[in-house]
Amino acid sequence: MRIPLAFCLMFSGFLRAEEPPIEVNPNRPTFANPALTTQPGVAELEWGLQRSTLRDDGPSFGTPTLLKLGLAKDLELRLSCPGYLRLEPAGAPAVSGLGDFNLAVQWCYLHDGLFGMDQAIQVAHTFPTASSAQGLGNGAPIDILTLLFSRDAGPYHIDVNLLESWIGLTPDAGGGRATQTAGTVSITRNLNDAWSLTGELYALQATPVNARIASNLWAVAYKASKRLVLDAGVDVGLTQGAPRYTVFAGLTVGLGRFRKP
Repeated sequence: MRIPLAFCLMFSGFLRAEEPPIEVNPNRPTFANPALTTQPGVAELEWGLQRSTLRDDGPSFGTPTLLKLGLAKDLELRLSCPGYLRLEPAGAPAVSGLGDFNLAVQWCYLHDGLFGMDQAIQVAHTFPTASSAQGLGNGAPIDILTLLFSRDAGPYHIDVNLLESWIGLTPDAGGGRATQTAGTVSITRNLNDAWSLTGELYALQATPVNARIASNLWAVAYKASKRLVLDAGVDVGLTQGAPRYTVFAGLTVGLGRFRKP
């Protein structure tokens, strides 16, 4: 049977118009972020629960939240917050509330560059929206410049981040700004199509308001679908300035499209 030409043209048009499936690009739960960005036109949410046991103070609880918007190919807008925080200072009443709001832009400017690495740059600004008197926020703006390098090597994925922060100091801390250099290396081993294991080492320079921080993190992730990834793990501090340990669990989910690709 002959198929009319008009029908063939119409059917081929539907095939061309079919949208690619949403596939998330998890950043959580590690300190390091990948160089690759969210798919263009896609809104992606990362959310988690974490509880930290501190060395010289009471425990803390948070719900870190990150919304990523793929503005264009290799360009994303990032809106994040520590979410709801509950702090239990030693010898003082517990306090709770929302943490500081952070706005960032990330651009993956090179694919398969030196040593086969994807390379990106991220610029972020933290607004002092939370109460510093209660310890929920910094009390002054923070600006962060991050260089990101990522590479896949067989079943392994490697992320390396180099960060330089300019941290605003409150009058009680002397005012002005302090610089802080940080770095992190994260290696993920894909066990199969669904499960993966990640190990990470990161360090942050000391500033007038915090001691030097070095820590290592271990996490397991389960890819329920291209659109949903679940994770959980533990972060164990290596220096006095880091929490003794933090346990966490969360998810990365593709919310949907706000613009057609």
